Amino acid sequence: MRVTQYRIDGLGHLSTLIADEAAGSAAVVDPRRDVDVYLEAARADGLRISHVIETHLHNDYVSGGRELAALTGATHVIGAGAELAHEHRPVLNGETVEVGTLRFQALDTPGHTPEHVSYAVADTSRADEPFLLLTGGSLLVGAVGRTDLLGADRARAYAADMYHSLHDVLLPHEESVMVYPTHGAGSLCSTGISSTSWSTIGYERRHDPLLQPMEIDAFARALLAGQPTVPRYFARMRPLNQAGPPLLGGVVPAVEPLSGDGLEGPLGRGALIVDARSPRDHAREHIPGSLSIPAGSSFGTWLGWVVDPDRPIVLLVERPADLDDLVRQALRIGFQPFVGYIDGGFEGWGRAGRPVEAGTVLTVEALAGRLAAGDPDAPFVIDVRQPSEYEEGHVPGSTHIGAGDLPSMLDRLPRDRQVATICASGYRSSVAASMLRSAGFQDVVTVASGVPTWAAHGFPVEYGPEGGSGDWPVASAAADEAHTH
Repeated sequence: MRVTQYRIDGLGHLSTLIADEAAGSAAVVDPRRDVDVYLEAARADGLRISHVIETHLHNDYVSGGRELAALTGATHVIGAGAELAHEHRPVLNGETVEVGTLRFQALDTPGHTPEHVSYAVADTSRADEPFLLLTGGSLLVGAVGRTDLLGADRARAYAADMYHSLHDVLLPHEESVMVYPTHGAGSLCSTGISSTSWSTIGYERRHDPLLQPMEIDAFARALLAGQPTVPRYFARMRPLNQAGPPLLGGVVPAVEPLSGDGLEGPLGRGALIVDARSPRDHAREHIPGSLSIPAGSSFGTWLGWVVDPDRPIVLLVERPADLDDLVRQALRIGFQPFVGYIDGGFEGWGRAGRPVEAGTVLTVEALAGRLAAGDPDAPFVIDVRQPSEYEEGHVPGSTHIGAGDLPSMLDRLPRDRQVATICASGYRSSVAASMLRSAGFQDVVTVASGVPTWAAHGFPVEYGPEGGSGDWPVASAAADEAHTH
């Protein structure tokens, strides 16, 4: 028997290949959309993927279930409540699926979503009792899947469902039973998820704070408190997965270089230039109207958060080698293939005589100096992190607006003074600053590094939600000690 996990860091997504190696059969659980990683693994080990098994209709990524089943002839298994509009095998509570000598028993575990199913896996060549639980978005490592993704009005009722799923269905298993979830660290499907990708029932029973003794109401309050805001693209994932994503044929589309008329055509038809260079490079110099979404594990999340999925996109990259990963991330959140990328990069754009704009990066020292001096022209500081991050410490007087919420909050911002965006590392502040420039703000700067660097330099930090006076604290004032350091 073999159990292999596959991780996507940016999405915090975990998928699992489970194989009966003696029988040469395997199942893939909650696959990503670009399924070549499973095909290659099966081919290398002489396995046939006989089943694709899913725990729920995913809200955070496009499922690869339909794609993998079409390519391999595998049976696509999911809880009956999912009501997929394409070929699949619906399973009811207690029904089993056989993969060689491995037996997967469906367990209804609603809460994260109403149709959610977990699977208890037994190796019947040794024993009938399960050794592994595939818990999807229910029991996570160090956390529990959130229950508010389908609407705040349902969150409390779904939390009660989750409580019973945990205590009546999952936790009664033996302490040694392994727990393999689908949402890992970095996922927006909960908060506080451990960086460890798997656990055991016994360990989680002792150490997961949401599994400690408490009444349902207390559990619901604890579960729903402090959950992160989610990208706009989440709203499209569930219906897309239910209807069936378009098939890719197992191929990740190539992105073609564009120059001359080949570039002018798409731009003339309204294509958006997405600048995947580093935040610092974009801040120093950029293409007018371009949107900064730096390459890296969070690219897909921010693409889905701030870009219309139907808008054609031209990429600007530092290295063509980055393209494959960027395309994969876009496919995972339901975006169509990119129109192309700018041949020759930023230098090629400039050599062709096309316009560029210079920008400014503000250091934390420079920002602190301007704020402390009471400079009437000091920048209006926007903290674009998650609400929980802001409450844990922010630049005094800064205004909190999450980067993904900026387009709907522009009327809150001054257009007659400099605006500075700040986050934790410079990534989100670069996205936010580019959106502000595209919206017509003339004087926008990004703060290098971010709030952790600000605090490490010993500059004042304010705690709690927005609503303080916004005045720069006096360093000697003892009264400030409860709120700043």
